[in-house]
Amino acid sequence: MKTFSDLTSYNKYLNLPSPLHPLMDSRVCKQAIPNFPQTSDEIQVNLFKISLKKNFTGDINYGQNKYYTENGLMLFSEPGQVVSWDSLTFWDGYAFVFHPDLLKQNPIAGKINQYKYFSYEINDALFMTAEEEEIITWLFTRIHYELLENREHASINIVLSLLNVVLSYSEAFYERQYKDKATKTVSIAEKVKHLMQKHYKDFSKPVASIPTVSAVAEELNLTPNYLTDMIRAETGKSTITIIQEFVVDQAEILLLQTDMNISDVAYQLGFTNLPYFSRFFKKIKGISPSEVRSQAHKN
Repeated sequence: MKTFSDLTSYNKYLNLPSPLHPLMDSRVCKQAIPNFPQTSDEIQVNLFKISLKKNFTGDINYGQNKYYTENGLMLFSEPGQVVSWDSLTFWDGYAFVFHPDLLKQNPIAGKINQYKYFSYEINDALFMTAEEEEIITWLFTRIHYELLENREHASINIVLSLLNVVLSYSEAFYERQYKDKATKTVSIAEKVKHLMQKHYKDFSKPVASIPTVSAVAEELNLTPNYLTDMIRAETGKSTITIIQEFVVDQAEILLLQTDMNISDVAYQLGFTNLPYFSRFFKKIKGISPSEVRSQAHKN
């Protein structure tokens, strides 16, 4: 697999001119995309990339999901992303690509790690309203013209200041999107609960393991970070808390409604270690499994 850690070699692979600046490049998509290779095996890109895609018509497929949008969307990727494509989809908009070294002497370096959307996948795109698209378009345009006019002499402070505003707006727009999805679709917390019910639907035999955040996110065709951000916006809790509370509820049912010993209850729910199960249970309930039983017997 080919790896690209600098803008010059990455642009060369995409049949694009040399970058406008050694550490950053801005592209007008409708001018750049026709030059791209029509297909590409997997490549690893050790650069940051922010894309503003505009003027879509009809349905857009991302992963297993299909979307319709009349407005723009944004995608974010961090160094280490592996990508490939079989055919190209054409769009309008901008792409801003930059090397990690661009940030190292600027306060934004610490801040960018707080933006979890850089680890989201393509089906977790930010779908903007018309007003949001107008704001982001203006900011991308200013970045592009600063680089186009001044190239290697472009002001890094100006570009990073504009980038900081783009990222701050994106964070706010994602918050709006989480809330919109929660009101327009089935509650994401309910979807997680449904998956948990499916996992533990048959108590006639032990389950193989406790569900993980990654496994639940994969079932919902989301990244773990995006799922947790949606759950937190909806419930104030994390995905792992939702999972743990459900598992403990199932444990309590078995403790109160069956004669199974505590180690068998743990095994039934996917635990392989009784002490860990006891600590896990007490952390959530505040009392141990044996205390739950003894209190029930007193009543």
